[in-house]
Amino acid sequence: NNNAAGQRLPRTQSPRMSGLSYLQEQASSSPSEEKHFTELSDYFKDKLWYQLTEKLLELLNVPHFQKSPNLVSLYTEFVKGFEKDINKLALAQFAIAASKQLDEYKESIKFLDGILEGAAKEDKQAVTMCKMEKVVRMVQTSELEGCQKLLEESKTAMDEYKGIMDPVVHSSYYKSMFLYYKAKKDATKIFRNALLYLSYTPIDKIPEGERVEFSNDVSVAALAGKEIFNFGELLERPVVKVLGDSKYNWVLGLLEAFSKGDIQAYDKIMSEQKATQPLLSENEKFLSTKVRILRLMGLVFTRPSNERAITFKEIAQECDMKLDQVEYLVMKGFSLGVLKGIIDQVAQTVTMTWVQPQVLTKDQIKGMGKRLKAWSEEVAKATAEVEDHSKEIVQD
Repeated sequence: NNNAAGQRLPRTQSPRMSGLSYLQEQASSSPSEEKHFTELSDYFKDKLWYQLTEKLLELLNVPHFQKSPNLVSLYTEFVKGFEKDINKLALAQFAIAASKQLDEYKESIKFLDGILEGAAKEDKQAVTMCKMEKVVRMVQTSELEGCQKLLEESKTAMDEYKGIMDPVVHSSYYKSMFLYYKAKKDATKIFRNALLYLSYTPIDKIPEGERVEFSNDVSVAALAGKEIFNFGELLERPVVKVLGDSKYNWVLGLLEAFSKGDIQAYDKIMSEQKATQPLLSENEKFLSTKVRILRLMGLVFTRPSNERAITFKEIAQECDMKLDQVEYLVMKGFSLGVLKGIIDQVAQTVTMTWVQPQVLTKDQIKGMGKRLKAWSEEVAKATAEVEDHSKEIVQD
């Protein structure tokens, strides 16, 4: 070693010494975080790559490192020197968190591209994660043009992957899909991708600041979705319960109104709140039809199986509409695939042969329980009568 005792090697000459020197500097300037920098240093010296990787992921939840630009600096000055030695999916997760500390759109995209084209290049999971984070940035800045290509490439990579991809990759993919279709205002796809995202991401893992807005987006998309007529399952999910104590508690009330086919509750809430939700106000005509179809579905569901012929007049009364609008409503229900039946225009009746199965809420299950009890009592009564008649026949 030609250097004088105690003289530090310039960082450009030794990435290893440069990284360790950086950690020492940070430990000195931030004494409260010294233990973190010491652990990083010890793992690095001993080449304990697994422990080092786990520590880096742990730091993502430490307040000091969540402040900009601490993660970016840690990556640039330390992690970049050994990124080829650690798990690439974990590297992608760390790099994505670091990229969020770069406010400038082009700068953050460049940072992510550096990971994509560098250390993570051969790892499909890491590549997918970084591409999905690019989609998030592009949506945030309304640069939607290149999103579809990245989403399609990632879907292909996920489908062709040999083995099981980490849930965090699926989570990032469906979150990006959700945000992309939110920007495109496609309610059905917003809802479906949100549910897929939730299947890989428990609601309590979504940052608290984002949770209520996400829950509102999911709920409004369910209401406006052209193909979504099953609200029982959604109402039982934790994601919706978040709305109860929020400024969007009226959205929860609207979901319950749709689930029950409660037209009066729907009209009241919409008249007061529709202006606050563009997706609802833009689809008001369809929503008015949808809540009435749900009311009709409920009417069919509650009727005995031998009483499935319903008059136009009864439908008009139940669904709060004019008699000449009934046939259109029924046809709409048929075309949406939630009802099947036969319309008799002469007799002015509809005989329903099928109604889309529903996931029932607890209240609806209680109602079904009461109907089953009544049915059971009728069966018991009929059985008793048959037994009595049987005795008479035997006696005769």
